[in-house]
Amino acid sequence: MSLTDMEKAVEGIAGLRGVFITLMPDCLLFDSWTREDRWHAEDVASYFGDLVRANREGLKAIEAWAADMQVTIESADSLVVLREMEGGLVASMVFERSVPMGMVRLSVKRLLGRLAVSLPAIELEDRPRGERLLDYLERYAPDPHAVRMRVALQTGIPLGELEHPENLSGGQLDEIEESVKFILGLDTLAY
Repeated sequence: MSLTDMEKAVEGIAGLRGVFITLMPDCLLFDSWTREDRWHAEDVASYFGDLVRANREGLKAIEAWAADMQVTIESADSLVVLREMEGGLVASMVFERSVPMGMVRLSVKRLLGRLAVSLPAIELEDRPRGERLLDYLERYAPDPHAVRMRVALQTGIPLGELEHPENLSGGQLDEIEESVKFILGLDTLAY
């Protein structure tokens, strides 16, 4: 997204101090907008990405995780809202502390709608379903180093074939999706 598109997305949102779009799972800055130049956008995006990841793991530990979670942080001078979006992105929005929470929620909803429309389609959407499924699993699994082996064992699909998910059949992809749901403990996936 160009800076001009981000400026359009944040236009008219009262008390907004900054927006950071983080590309997960690597916690890299995708784009940002700030009212103040004192923040280092790359650092902020990285820390907020790590925070979302830690929050996800904490919720999994108490069996309360869902794919559409939101993190809200209240500090002395800021309200921060972190929200996962489609395509492996996290939107982090920083508001002035004086903005009422109801207004923040309304503004977040409005801003996320604008961002969803104005963000370019990231190549993740154009990737084969198998790649997207396995990337989603590796992003959210508690043991990403072993998840392909777990999928292979659960589905009977050889590990070598999972290394080339673009070549899998529709039936194999359905089996992998069920395995991913089982491993993550979810009823549906947003990949």
